[in-house]
Amino acid sequence: MRLDTELLQLPLLFDADRLAAEVAAIPEEHWRPHPQGHPGNSALPLVAAGGDPANDATKGPMRPAPHLARCPYLRQVLAAFGSPIGRTRLMRLDGNAEATPHSDTNYYWQQRVRIHVPVITRPEVLFLCGERSVHMAAGEAWIFDTWKTHNVLNPNPTRRIHLVADTVGSAAFWDLAARAAAEPRLVPFDPDHDPELDFETVNQPVVMSPWEQEVLLTSFLQDLPPSPLATELESELAPFRQDWRSLWATHGESPTGWPAYRALLDRLQTRLARYEGRLRLANGSEAVEILRQMVIRPALNPDLSSRSQGAVVPPSQHRELMSAPFDRPIFIVGSPRSGTSLLFETLAQSPDLWTIGGESHAVIEGIGALHPAHRGWDSNRLPAEDASPETVALLTRSFLTHLRDRDGNAPPSGATALRLLEKTPKNSLRLPFLAAAFPDARFLYLYRDPRETISSMLDAWRSGRFVTYPDLPGWPGPPWSLLLVPGWRELAGRDLAEIVARQWLLATSRLLDDLEALPPGRWCVASYDRLVAEPQAEIERVCEFIGVRWDRPLAAPLPLSRHTLTSPEPEKWRHNGEELKPVMPLITEVAQRARDLFANPPVIRPTRRPLADAPRTVADPNAFRSVHTGAMPQLLEQIGSSLLVSTYQSGRLIAVRSDGGALNTHFRAFPSPMGIAVRPGHLVFGTQRHVLEYRDQPEVGRKLKPPGKHDACFLPRKSHVTGDIRVHELAFTSDGLCIVNTRFSCLAALDGENSFVPRWRPPFVSALAPEDRCHLNGLAIVDGRPRFVTALGATDSPQGWREGKAAGGVLIDVPSGEIVARGLSMPHSPRWSAGRLWVLESGKGEVGVVDLAAGRVETVARLDGFTRGLAFAGPYAFVGLSQVRESNIFGGLPLSERVREKLCGVWVLDVRSGRTVGFLRFEGLVQEIFDIQILPGIRYPEIAEPDSDLVAGSFTLPQEAMPEVAL
Repeated sequence: MRLDTELLQLPLLFDADRLAAEVAAIPEEHWRPHPQGHPGNSALPLVAAGGDPANDATKGPMRPAPHLARCPYLRQVLAAFGSPIGRTRLMRLDGNAEATPHSDTNYYWQQRVRIHVPVITRPEVLFLCGERSVHMAAGEAWIFDTWKTHNVLNPNPTRRIHLVADTVGSAAFWDLAARAAAEPRLVPFDPDHDPELDFETVNQPVVMSPWEQEVLLTSFLQDLPPSPLATELESELAPFRQDWRSLWATHGESPTGWPAYRALLDRLQTRLARYEGRLRLANGSEAVEILRQMVIRPALNPDLSSRSQGAVVPPSQHRELMSAPFDRPIFIVGSPRSGTSLLFETLAQSPDLWTIGGESHAVIEGIGALHPAHRGWDSNRLPAEDASPETVALLTRSFLTHLRDRDGNAPPSGATALRLLEKTPKNSLRLPFLAAAFPDARFLYLYRDPRETISSMLDAWRSGRFVTYPDLPGWPGPPWSLLLVPGWRELAGRDLAEIVARQWLLATSRLLDDLEALPPGRWCVASYDRLVAEPQAEIERVCEFIGVRWDRPLAAPLPLSRHTLTSPEPEKWRHNGEELKPVMPLITEVAQRARDLFANPPVIRPTRRPLADAPRTVADPNAFRSVHTGAMPQLLEQIGSSLLVSTYQSGRLIAVRSDGGALNTHFRAFPSPMGIAVRPGHLVFGTQRHVLEYRDQPEVGRKLKPPGKHDACFLPRKSHVTGDIRVHELAFTSDGLCIVNTRFSCLAALDGENSFVPRWRPPFVSALAPEDRCHLNGLAIVDGRPRFVTALGATDSPQGWREGKAAGGVLIDVPSGEIVARGLSMPHSPRWSAGRLWVLESGKGEVGVVDLAAGRVETVARLDGFTRGLAFAGPYAFVGLSQVRESNIFGGLPLSERVREKLCGVWVLDVRSGRTVGFLRFEGLVQEIFDIQILPGIRYPEIAEPDSDLVAGSFTLPQEAMPEVAL
């Protein structure tokens, strides 16, 4: 909303400490990346469209998300403004970051003011709006002119958190604003007060009235600087305004006018193309895009009509309503918590598929006839009869409104034959409706072991993150989570384990019935286990069935989906084993039926269509976004070097390079890269089943573009097949390459004939066996010889180290075999530097120096993450930090109790003081770091993937052959 001044402090003051305590109680995993992907920004929804925290839309009834109910003082704060509450979030800005300069220009904010209540902040944090800047102190309340360019700067290493609420205001609210100069009134927490909040229900029109359109267009044109082109655009808009008024006089909001309104909007879109990029508003925004945001996109919203279900559409308009732009839309179906999000988020990277970015709860249930309330809260079941032409048209239009490709681009106006990909677990009860609504649809059924699925469903109910109907009529509690199954009322009063088991049973039974009623060519079965273990093969198989291209390499394990509670470990269901044991007999018959279907899927003969060749590319850069302090590129410039970072979890080797004062992160895809070893001209690293050897080819580097930039180019020369030995660290020694063979608990060498050649193993390991007996992982070289290794336990049984991992780690002297330090918490990355032995106690998040005489580790620095990966350059230590996950590996560690933030990246310490002097933090798919190595004297290297065009066209020959080469 535009205001008469840039910033205005409201005369209210809140208890910031109480707010901070409520915010601190919210688990870290519930925070989400900023909706616009701003680096260093994250959000936690409190009020969202439909109450769905995954729905960032500004359209549709705003309802409380689950976490608001758990924050009584936050509710009292919102009530103090005396206004209907719209979209509301906690907005978090990381240290040494900014919010990104922007203006709030779309329709929603034309009539809504944005309230900021700082919860956690520091005096140095500045809020900028137009020409002004202020520090908003904790507990204060501010509003500002959102039309002007605004930003937040946080120069501190600590995070800033604000409560941010949108509202249209009220007489009482604007009276507060008029008294901005008054002494603020304290609003303390009242333990006996539970206010009844008013939530925004209407925020966009079904059909925009010509009077509202006139106000918006007048405001837009007044903000357009005078020019001949601006006058021409105003003339272009005149017939559109006249025709809209004419249609309104004939149809008003009636569905009979919707096709004509849509056609008029589409024609305007076409005419506006010639003005795109040529006009800007006074606040610097691109004029045509703002016109779309303010007037065109919100002008027609059939999905918001409460009358559309009973409206009669003339038969003559059925064809126009039913002219769906989709070709063979794809619906992923499966029970909740079966891994459908992982399959969806992976498949969405196909260049041929379009999605709405997430699940379609709000899109589907935003249509009155498709909401369970429409049929007396019976269930989420939708029969084929519900697929009326009007309903299908509404659903199609709603999908189109939100549709984006893998790069975030909307489809061009008038596009047809779009391949929609959709996934919502409730659709396991809607298959008859979807099959009737989209007669050429394809269905992907994802099979997962029912024990794993039901255990995960139980965890989901307990987490409170998956509440779908918080006020389900007639349900005594706990708040209903996941899909609403037929017969749910009969589950009242049952144990939660039984509720979940029957929920799976009822949903899966209906889904299997519906799938088997379809022709075989319309559906196939995918495997969750294969998706996790062999993602590339499984995704390529699925893409062949649905007839889309796949052009991105995948490495196991895939990044966790946004809805993951804990990492997908096959045996993790056992933590609920005793509780589920009494109810598992309930599902035996249907579980067997699902297994039989998985083992004997229908014969699939997909229609093969020629697919254009697509270049192999690395993953979407947005998925690998990062933020860094200004010191990081300066440090690399200072030491005249670059970094290599391996992240097996996301399947990437990363070159971190300084580029003209900025930091460049250069990603290359490999299957689970782990340890890295470097020496002049050589680079070696381990992957899932290979050890790859690279050589620097300077001549190739000199020919790369831009000319003169690359000072090294590493090309593959050898690939040694080791098999899956879980290779961890590698190092060059005076005797050649030494590798840490974790699976066989030994140090090993490579030769030309064998998978590996064992050289040494800890004295307490009695035999070579592929059993990971002690989790040998780190290697320190002293004077060219292996000198120290780390292991997670002095154990001699398969996976024996797991039980005492929190404090069972050891540091071993290789020549003598003696244990020189015990009681370490998951030690990694031993390094000899400046005459001292360094080690990372990953389970504590600490960097330390080993006192060899006393057998203990002296802590130099403590970081907020799982420390693993260590390299030195002068007085600086480059330390890898991985996120602390909720899993069996991380459970019970000292770090898990201390750290709430999930940080991943490279932190730089000054070892003289232990102080952090800079960091690079990854925010996308990169969640774990394994190794860090410095490339001394190389500032800007290239590393070629084995199958790249660079490798295909680069050749090295012996010097004696060069006279024969035709130049």
